[in-house]
Amino acid sequence: MTEKVVELIRRFTPMSARYREWDTLMPESGRSQRWHEIEEEHRVLIVADPGAGKTFEAKSRACKMRERGKKAFFIRIERIDSSFDKALEVGTSEEFGAWLSSTEEAWFFLDSVDEAQIETPRALENAVRVFGARIHDALERTHVFITSRADAWRALPDQTLIEQHLPYGEPEQAEESEASGKRDEMLKLFWLAGLSENEIALFAGHYGVGDVGDFVNAVKRGNLLTLAERPFDLKALIGVWIADRKLGSRFDVLQRMIGLQLQSAKAAPAPVRVDTAKARDGVRLLAGAVMLTGKAVICLPNGAHSSDRLDPRMVLSGWSDPEIDALLRTGLFDDIVYTSVRFRHREIRELLAAEWAGDLLSEPESREQVERLFFRHSYGEDIIVPRTRPTLTWLILLDQAVRDKALALSPEIATEGGDPSRLPLEVRRSMLHDIVVRIAKEDKQ
Repeated sequence: MTEKVVELIRRFTPMSARYREWDTLMPESGRSQRWHEIEEEHRVLIVADPGAGKTFEAKSRACKMRERGKKAFFIRIERIDSSFDKALEVGTSEEFGAWLSSTEEAWFFLDSVDEAQIETPRALENAVRVFGARIHDALERTHVFITSRADAWRALPDQTLIEQHLPYGEPEQAEESEASGKRDEMLKLFWLAGLSENEIALFAGHYGVGDVGDFVNAVKRGNLLTLAERPFDLKALIGVWIADRKLGSRFDVLQRMIGLQLQSAKAAPAPVRVDTAKARDGVRLLAGAVMLTGKAVICLPNGAHSSDRLDPRMVLSGWSDPEIDALLRTGLFDDIVYTSVRFRHREIRELLAAEWAGDLLSEPESREQVERLFFRHSYGEDIIVPRTRPTLTWLILLDQAVRDKALALSPEIATEGGDPSRLPLEVRRSMLHDIVVRIAKEDKQ
């Protein structure tokens, strides 16, 4: 597949954060905005899913602004240290110095809190401190755009960090924010929206799909739009389409994507190549461990270990550190943040966890223990365990006994995730009938 630059008009959805609940980002009312509409803001955080294209957008925007005669710079956060002049990737130290001694405005795109392989949480603080010191005399004529994945942004601490070292305007009076319970944040928040259907078609055409209409129809037919709206995932879907000339169901596509993304572990330089079958077993074990522990962050073998992170060496018995490292650098995992990774996609992680549980269910002596992970008897009633419920939406496709038990307790579970199209026709009819009956009973109450 030939790598090409695809020009897309990306949109940004305004977000807000409650003053007392900063961890909760809330969408604001109003329409989405484009780059030219948010460029005049002075402090902006752009949040996006992994693979949404935030690095490409930030870098290309800096270049486009320079073409219009603006002073614009692109910097990767992990490169900001005492040797600041060497950190500039778009723009030069000479241009920075000339701007600093002028009275002109400038735009800085700092990428990214997560994609940069930051060694410790303190690295962001150090980078912002250095950057703030270098532009201190020009803070009021500086536009700063920071990109981040939502779960890499440390909420209130990072908000405070920006306000302290990159202040802009007059600070709001404390009594005013206390009275309203909300403050007019200096840092404006935007969510990088996914690609539209037309943009998906444009992107596919640029990446070698000749029958774009058939491809888009296959995406919609397979209920794959949530994957296709992210450029990284769209590339993976295009890879499946070009390799197979079909996409199939959501289950089939995710399985194929897993296989393609694990190929990099097999292709790694000797002596750290990992056989495809072994790699598949490894990611299943890790997905199962994430499901059981609730620890979504996985340490690299030589990374910083803590109680809130999953240590893969405790899960992958018999694996060497180089093998684990190679596995965690495949496309199934996102970019390294603080010497740790996460599964790039929740759905793929849940599918892999279901495969892990399904393998154990094939062993008769393990069935009772495995089923207890998903079903419990509490206060006289049989219930589905909330933590493992998302994985169960996939497991019902792999084990008939589990499927019958789950649908008897909660027939709507098949519509909450997984791939209902793979359920037998009679099961789907029965499930739909049960849901309608339940709705009818609720309406009468």
